[in-house]
Amino acid sequence: PNSVSSLEAVVSTQSTGEDGRVEVTYEFWSAAGQKFQVKPTSATLLFSPTLQTVSVSGESCPVSVASITGKSGTFVSGKISPAVSTVLVTLTAPEQPDLKLTQITDEEGMYNIGPLSEGLVYTVTAEKQGYEITPGEGYDFTALKLSKLTTTVQMGEGVPLVGVLVSVSGSKGYRKNVQLESAPLVLTGLVPGDYFIRPLMKEYSFTPASKMLTVAEGLEVDVTFNAERVAYSGYGKVTSLNGRPQPGIVVEAVGAGDCSLQEEGVTGEDGSYRIRGLSPNCPLTFLVRSDKSDKIRRASPASQLIEVGTEDRAGINFIVFQEPTTFDITGYVEISPEFVSSTKVLLVEDRGSKSGGKQVHSSALDESRIFVFPEMALTSTYTVKIESSLPHSLYNFTVPDVKLRSEGPFQHVNLAFLPIRKSVHQEQATRASFTALTIIVLSMVLAANHATLVPVFTQVYHSVVNRGGGGDSVGLGGPADGMEYIDDIHKGGARRSKSKKK
Repeated sequence: PNSVSSLEAVVSTQSTGEDGRVEVTYEFWSAAGQKFQVKPTSATLLFSPTLQTVSVSGESCPVSVASITGKSGTFVSGKISPAVSTVLVTLTAPEQPDLKLTQITDEEGMYNIGPLSEGLVYTVTAEKQGYEITPGEGYDFTALKLSKLTTTVQMGEGVPLVGVLVSVSGSKGYRKNVQLESAPLVLTGLVPGDYFIRPLMKEYSFTPASKMLTVAEGLEVDVTFNAERVAYSGYGKVTSLNGRPQPGIVVEAVGAGDCSLQEEGVTGEDGSYRIRGLSPNCPLTFLVRSDKSDKIRRASPASQLIEVGTEDRAGINFIVFQEPTTFDITGYVEISPEFVSSTKVLLVEDRGSKSGGKQVHSSALDESRIFVFPEMALTSTYTVKIESSLPHSLYNFTVPDVKLRSEGPFQHVNLAFLPIRKSVHQEQATRASFTALTIIVLSMVLAANHATLVPVFTQVYHSVVNRGGGGDSVGLGGPADGMEYIDDIHKGGARRSKSKKK
């Protein structure tokens, strides 16, 4: 019951009405429970709807099917000039993206696509391999048969030259450059016109050097060039000291003596290079161009004198040394053993006069008096200086420092730190000077503040006497004498103050 059966209906009647419309009645037989799709077809009519589904149920007849209306459709016709058969013609409608009809042209280059709905804009394209087909008037097209060009470059009879570059340029801006591997260069789909062909490869000359030819419509043209070796190559490899390949290194070959020649090559990922175009029997100096190579300081050997004969030369190898980006710092301090434990060596990164420097490393000294700092970047400048915990009150010394140059890969500095212990006379003089200075300062304070300090001393004295309970006095003959003495000083000071105010 769910399946759809296919059955050709039988036309039972056909009549024409007064308006010229034709009415067709059809019928078919079916068992109960079957389902059918009714789809009318015509070479000139369009139907609406395009498909009807009918289900047959029960035993009664007939089952009514909804009417289908057909009307004449429009056609899109055209031709290919000159007549070309089997051209693929494709019709589309921008307003109906799902509509796509194709047709193949007949022997006369004609096509006729339809029936189609009226009122739509249709787009028609035509294509065939080996032809250039362009739109003409209406839905017609013009076909131009394209040509074929085969170019062969050989060394002797039938031996293709591998690696040669063939340049082809022609009419309508046509341009193509192809490097040949083994087979000849075959160019198809060329429009008729003039073409210029030229083979290019260092170390070879070609006969003819170039070729200008006219390609007519639909023709197949063959061109042959003969090559001759006139120069040779130098091969080699550039590695680091540990054998690692060095890519991107420029190696140059410069003519020596009467040989005026200059060529260069660049190493690949595997470190190998090839310099082409070396004239035979010409002495050449091979060298690494460190000024054209990134971070290369020098090469070993610095250069090699090679004479290229009538064959390639291999094994022209170099070892290169990279320009360092960091450098190691070591040093030695001249110092007495007794001062080693109290001395450190500092490494300070210089940051200009305004910001000063930043300490980046420190190293304690041992009995060897040698210090070693880690690798540092060459992009900064550094200062090595001494730091000592010795007191200046006991020792005379100056702290040495050395500014390092920003160059590598290694720098060694020597420092001398020679403290001298001060003598006993110097120490006593220093202590005496300090004591005298203290007394002078205290005397000045007392003189400036005697009016305030004398009452304070008096109060302190009375407090001490009272605590002693009137016992023996000290110094000035008893408490009364002492107080009288202090009072006299106070009065005298007051009198002096008054006299000063006068």
